Amino acid sequence: MPTALILGCSHAAGAQMHLEPGFDTKDYSPVRETEYGALYSYPVLLAEMLGYTAHNHAVSGGSNDAMFRIYAEQSQTYDLIIACWTGRDRGEVLHDTHNYWIPINAGGISLTQQQSNSVLKQGINVGLPIKDKEIYKEYGKQWLNFEINDQRTFNNKIKNIMSLNMLAHHNGTKVINLESFGGFYPPEFSYPTGIFWPTDNMDDEFINFCTRNNFSKEPGGHYFRPAHQAYAEYIKQKVDQLNFL
Repeated sequence: MPTALILGCSHAAGAQMHLEPGFDTKDYSPVRETEYGALYSYPVLLAEMLGYTAHNHAVSGGSNDAMFRIYAEQSQTYDLIIACWTGRDRGEVLHDTHNYWIPINAGGISLTQQQSNSVLKQGINVGLPIKDKEIYKEYGKQWLNFEINDQRTFNNKIKNIMSLNMLAHHNGTKVINLESFGGFYPPEFSYPTGIFWPTDNMDDEFINFCTRNNFSKEPGGHYFRPAHQAYAEYIKQKVDQLNFL
């Protein structure tokens, strides 16, 4: 079966999906409950509906920078990329000692380690504190002061989207671009022909779709499996109508 690379933030990773009322971990063995969402997030379900085996490389707290980097680092060839773009006020910093990238966003910087596994390819938070955390905490403060402004973050997100799509085109790989939240639309910005978006307005972003359809979510703002299922079906119809694949 052809393969699909999944990129995005916590929504694409299916974060906190196991907190849905009535969730029973016995039904989903052998995966741990915190990994469950990575198997049923909307891009994974969409990939399967389209006939692809999904490899979920989304990162909770992840950024558009991380999405491009993760794709650029891939040694495996994929038949499809489902890129679930996220908010613009996010980034990452490389931890030299642990040799992994630490997510950073307007809410702060992650100060615990992540560990990859077969379900969440880029890692899951294991709760172990990173070394030299005070240095990275200070960096996070400075990042917020100097890196977060509308023009810079706007340009940075556009660069990541354009770069990923151009690299994928060079590699002969199709890309379905979606917005979990925080997208740009005409007249603010128009993407060149050839960059495929099955949606073209803010109402069709994942978060806004879930809000207008009154889907339930956990206190941190992450939606449960019914929302992911419905959105995947909605996007599948649009992809089919546009004869993209």
